[in-house]
Amino acid sequence: MMVPAVSFESVFFTRNEISILENISFQISSASSVAILGPNGSGKTTLINLLFGYEAPSSGNINLWGETIGEVPLGPLQKRIGILQSAHQSRLTQKNLTVSEIVITGLHQTLGLYKIPTDVEIKKAEELLESIGLQDKSENLFQTLSSGEKTKVLLLRSLGSGKDLLVLDEPTENLDLKARIEFYQSLARWKKSRPQMTRILITHRIEEIPKDFETVLLLNNGKVLSMGKKSDCLNSENLSMLFDLSLEVIEENGQYFVLEKKPEGTE
Repeated sequence: MMVPAVSFESVFFTRNEISILENISFQISSASSVAILGPNGSGKTTLINLLFGYEAPSSGNINLWGETIGEVPLGPLQKRIGILQSAHQSRLTQKNLTVSEIVITGLHQTLGLYKIPTDVEIKKAEELLESIGLQDKSENLFQTLSSGEKTKVLLLRSLGSGKDLLVLDEPTENLDLKARIEFYQSLARWKKSRPQMTRILITHRIEEIPKDFETVLLLNNGKVLSMGKKSDCLNSENLSMLFDLSLEVIEENGQYFVLEKKPEGTE
């Protein structure tokens, strides 16, 4: 039996005597794509901080590829994980770096560039940029790019070299419709080229869950409301409970949307 890429076992997390996550248990299979959906404040980002080892659970176990965080060195596990938090990372990157250099920081796993890139690293960055059609921007300063271009470059940075798990934390939060579509098209192409890569998408928008993400975890008030196939989890009852609204879920060709139900007797 294949070992799950990610496993949470009865995880509780408390901060300042306030319960953030309660009895979280789930598994994510290797090579799968899972969307974690929930309103703001539901515990989604805390979940990812625990997964990457930024914080430790108050109780319970978190396993990555069969290794329990806290029982083995964390560094080798972190090197297998790419995280995209576009708005946050865009602010933290060095302001004088070119687009190519930003991609290379992903190979170094640093926010800045602290040594001269090798010819091999420069060539790798060029190949990655060409894969998303930004090779002509390689020598431009990263800060001069549009928001959509920055997000795609940061995606390349998060992928680094041979990541096994990609975590996307609200990646298109500040993008317009065209830039969001282009980003998810790039993401789908990368999955086809790396079919064994596991992907986790954090979002509070049901319409942003890509068609090729087959599994959904619904998280609210620090608890798992439901987890399973999109067709099973994304229904009107679950989404109404998740967002504390009277909602109707609509599915069109594998894409899901929500509408607020009008009270009976209104038009």
